[in-house]
Amino acid sequence: MNFWQFALSFLYVRNWHTGKRELSRPRLYVFLGVVAITVFALVLINFLQSPVEVFIK
Repeated sequence: MNFWQFALSFLYVRNWHTGKRELSRPRLYVFLGVVAITVFALVLINFLQSPVEVFIK
């Protein structure tokens, strides 16, 4: 078992026919969605927290 399979073991399910652990697509999609929303939220927070400069001519 490699490091990534160990660290992300919640993404794997056991195949009933072979007994081997396989990557679960629905779990993978949910995980990637959560990661994408988190990254988007951090970028949005960073953007909204930045100071606004007003230039008046």
